[in-house]
Amino acid sequence: MTSTPMSLLLVEDSLADARYAMEALPKSQYVLTHASSLAQAMEQIGNLKFNLVLLDLSLPDSQGLDTFREIHNALPATPIIILTGLDDEDISLQAVKLGAQDYILKREMSEFLLSRAIKYAFERKHFDENAKRLAILEQHEEFMATLTHDLKNPLIGANRILELMAESALGVVSDQQSDILLQMRDSNKLLLSMIQNLIEVYRFERDVNDVQIEQISLLTVMENCINEIAPIAKNREITVKTDFSANIRNVLADRTALRRVVQNLLDNALKFTPNGGNIILSACNENGNVSFAVQDTGPGIPADEQPRLFERYSQGRVGRKYTPGTGLGLYLCKKLVDAHSGNIVCSSEEGTGTRFTVKLPAA
Repeated sequence: MTSTPMSLLLVEDSLADARYAMEALPKSQYVLTHASSLAQAMEQIGNLKFNLVLLDLSLPDSQGLDTFREIHNALPATPIIILTGLDDEDISLQAVKLGAQDYILKREMSEFLLSRAIKYAFERKHFDENAKRLAILEQHEEFMATLTHDLKNPLIGANRILELMAESALGVVSDQQSDILLQMRDSNKLLLSMIQNLIEVYRFERDVNDVQIEQISLLTVMENCINEIAPIAKNREITVKTDFSANIRNVLADRTALRRVVQNLLDNALKFTPNGGNIILSACNENGNVSFAVQDTGPGIPADEQPRLFERYSQGRVGRKYTPGTGLGLYLCKKLVDAHSGNIVCSSEEGTGTRFTVKLPAA
């Protein structure tokens, strides 16, 4: 896929579903032409060129596989993605067997699923010779998810043993030995955080709609996360300060997802804050939202790297210099915040530190 916006034909008689699809897809990446019937679609096909078709099989003037055959015959080299309801899922599977690249249940339609389906449909249609490569890639992702999950438990067990040894519970150790053991534990915690990011990125991309929204106390989540990083901050003489306004409202969020966002931002701040530095957490009510921020006194982020901060696997020069990582922490934060209809931004200047601000809907 190039930087030129792709031209999509959306064939859908439900105005609500058509409007949702048109609003979900970024206009900078896609140009959508809408047709509400097969006749309108055929007319558009005669006048314009399309890179891909989003097709509802149940139209006022055509039904089922006949709809697919008409479009497929008119555009034999163009990928087609079926938009289907529960009643038409079996027919959609038959359409895939006849040459459609994919199908999406309308009730599960989202920006992420649409973009992902379009990306892979485009590749499958125009690069058939790479079908085996795509299958290997999917197997690789499955393998990575399984591997990272299996790595968690041994590390958690090792950390508990290191803590017991550092506390002289398994035999007397010197202060110097205790410090070394705790440093090993802290390194393991960093590795655990990276592994958890890998697991949750994979889980989120497979189950993008699996967020359980409820009323949650943001302050409670933040305080729990602060307690988790407290030993690492203490060992490095980093002061963690809080600045919470009075009567902070609850937020509407998935508890696990919110905890991961706060934890990733705190982990990120710890990476770049020098020994003896400060990390400040703040929170306040802001109109119908609750806003919270994590600020560090690290080296800051160069202006030319800031636009790529939330991209998958993105790591700037500063990140590679200070602490190893996967480049998934901020990517996951962005995806999770977006899934909550929230917003996350970064403000940073070299030499003055970095501040990440998140806004979430208030309960």
